[in-house]
Amino acid sequence: MSRFLVTRCICHDKSFEEIKGFAQENDITDVRELQALNYCSNSCRLCAPYVEMVLETGETEFTPGAYYGRK
Repeated sequence: MSRFLVTRCICHDKSFEEIKGFAQENDITDVRELQALNYCSNSCRLCAPYVEMVLETGETEFTPGAYYGRK
């Protein structure tokens, strides 16, 4: 297992903790809403699956590839 965790949107330089707070404050429940606001996940989009998990679970740290194990 990797000792590194996925914790942020690199293109927008925002941690998943920041993204989670912004989403909660603005009643956002879908990554597409964040993308429409140009807040995160719309440059390289590699973090989009992780941001989806942030919004679904409230977690803010993930092992690389964690979204592959989702149901």
